[in-house]
Amino acid sequence: MVAKNSLFLLTLGGISHATAKKSIWNAKHGIEAAKPKCLLLGTDEISFTAKKQEKFLTPHHDALVILLTVANCLVKTILVHNGSSGNIIFQAAYKDLGLEESALTQRITPLIGFSGEVKQTAGDVTLPVYAEGINMSTKFLVVDCDSSYNMILGRPRIHGMGTVPSTLHQMVKFPKPWGIKAFRGDPEYSRSCYQTTLKGKTKVL
Repeated sequence: MVAKNSLFLLTLGGISHATAKKSIWNAKHGIEAAKPKCLLLGTDEISFTAKKQEKFLTPHHDALVILLTVANCLVKTILVHNGSSGNIIFQAAYKDLGLEESALTQRITPLIGFSGEVKQTAGDVTLPVYAEGINMSTKFLVVDCDSSYNMILGRPRIHGMGTVPSTLHQMVKFPKPWGIKAFRGDPEYSRSCYQTTLKGKTKVL
């Protein structure tokens, strides 16, 4: 039984069972994984400090929701979630971007939720994602499921760019050759998505 909203997708099994078993076996036997294709840029330390001009609800429990340019379109309500082992684009958002079904790689991946629910993906697609001067091709799993978000950026994207997200500071920072770049989350979008989910409604791009 698939939930009406996407909360169960927040702990995703974005890698195959065989890949997960191989990773565990390698770890037990001290075998190093292949070096990542995207190395961390720069050596500057990434840290977060609260500034007086920053106004947050205190205390707050807002998720980190951002907007980015994806496939040359500005996409709002993107959840940055390091508990997700895959990057997700929901099918409604996929269609609103004007992308064709034929662009999908027909590879089915099971997504496993908090209580063991399983949702099969519709396939995957690689899209250009632009963030603060860096355009990076990112693979997304396409999910036909109601959601208050358009996308979820999981660990593959977070780790691939060396990104450090902070829900507390509502900010994402990542290294570039010329220093640390940052962009902010939008607490209003975060709270709106949360309320939409509680009401059992969905939204579009």
